[in-house]
Amino acid sequence: MSARGTLAVVGASKWYGATKALTDVSLDIPAGEVVALVGHNGAGKSTLLRLLSGAETPNAGSISINGRPVIFASPAEAGMAGIACVYQELSLIGELTVAENLFLGVEKENGPLLDRRAMNRAADALCLEYGIPATAGDPVAGLSVAHRQLLEVARAIHRDARFLLLDEPTTALEQKQIDELLVVIRRLARERGIGILFIDHKLDEVFAVADRIVGLSNGQVVLSGDADRIGREDVVEAIVGAGQDGMPSAGQGHRHSRGAGLGGKDAGDVVFEARGLAGNGLQGVSLKVRAGEVLGIYGLIGSGRSRFLRTVYGVEAAPEGTMVLGGKAFAPADPERAIAAGVAFLSEERKSDGFIPQMTSIDNVLMPVLERYLSAGLLNWSALRKAAAAALGRVPIRGDVSQPITALSGGNQQKVLFARALLQAPRLLLLDEPTKGVDIGAKAEIYEIIADFARSGGSVLVVSSEEEELLDVADRVVVFRKGACDGVAIPEAELSVAALRRHAWSQAA
Repeated sequence: MSARGTLAVVGASKWYGATKALTDVSLDIPAGEVVALVGHNGAGKSTLLRLLSGAETPNAGSISINGRPVIFASPAEAGMAGIACVYQELSLIGELTVAENLFLGVEKENGPLLDRRAMNRAADALCLEYGIPATAGDPVAGLSVAHRQLLEVARAIHRDARFLLLDEPTTALEQKQIDELLVVIRRLARERGIGILFIDHKLDEVFAVADRIVGLSNGQVVLSGDADRIGREDVVEAIVGAGQDGMPSAGQGHRHSRGAGLGGKDAGDVVFEARGLAGNGLQGVSLKVRAGEVLGIYGLIGSGRSRFLRTVYGVEAAPEGTMVLGGKAFAPADPERAIAAGVAFLSEERKSDGFIPQMTSIDNVLMPVLERYLSAGLLNWSALRKAAAAALGRVPIRGDVSQPITALSGGNQQKVLFARALLQAPRLLLLDEPTKGVDIGAKAEIYEIIADFARSGGSVLVVSSEEEELLDVADRVVVFRKGACDGVAIPEAELSVAALRRHAWSQAA
């Protein structure tokens, strides 16, 4: 087992401009052991994962395998060295079969032809070994998320991975599926001698599977030791306590410093209320947002925060509980009905489900409101163009909006989506990670757009993984834990980065 070596990071630092994502991080992943990596949102876990998987290179420090320094120019090179990574966003192609996904890029050949029989036999054997209820010829699209996750792991091990990096692998799984995956992870380490990095925030899972635990906070290692010698409270304190010094508290943020917030005693009537939403991953969500208020939603990955927004928008359903919008019962069966009721939504993944890439920015802005300009089966294009120009004029977009939206930078694409939302004249604006993947300048402009919407009396529900962002834009902040939220905001006098982390991790222990 020891001959398979150790994957090590020594003194790694990574920065993006003036922002330091990692500072002098060292970590060992020995063969045959499971190393759990824990940390708050934005602690640097994903950055470290990208360095180990070859997606990026460190600005300082080194990576080695069995003591030999390695430099990867790409994930493919890391894969050739025996490092495999399974991300939250699975890479399997749904339209291809199980066997085709397993052997994509490494197909078996029999002379000039593909040896499909051999690949199918191997695929069937792997499905049996990993408990995947499928055969070689089944399309991957028909598998559950849990079984796709297992198939990704099986593919990595089948390609002789010596080190397996798992990024929040249990986020979308039910408890029974989680238990089954943890059994597979332990077996791979113990029986196959695979070194495994297990990124997770659920401490029950961490302590069930890990040999060692490493905690990151603000890009630095704040905890490292054997799992059987570390208490759960030690993990929480290391992660939470690191956020206490030098962080802004409520009242110091971008919006609050300008007196723009309308929350608290100055807020208007309740515009939206959720009462005991449960089912489909939610465990009892109750909260209210008032006119002119920005309500921030914080929580760890998998806490249900994004699922809640999708439920409000009609993308997903919650079998139990009720919602009220504008004083009336609200239960949209689909986004079209949510839009008609006055709800607009900006998705976290703008590239996959936020816009149509081939269309211009103008056309993307107009899509949700076309029916408003339809008369006798004909569109009033003159009025449409005026509406689009007015909406785009409300946000500072740099670039040609008459070209495909993909010609714009990420920040400007996001501002186009804000223009589209504003054109809908919503009473409730749902924002899921509204500044994900945008630069600092664009962030400031997006914060101003949110503040202007609230000043005009609009209501906002904003999900963000960035604590400082919520302190900047929100009047109140509530926390989701394991699909539940009681709607009780963190008191303004206590609101800080450390408080957000403490509330989010309090149930993890």
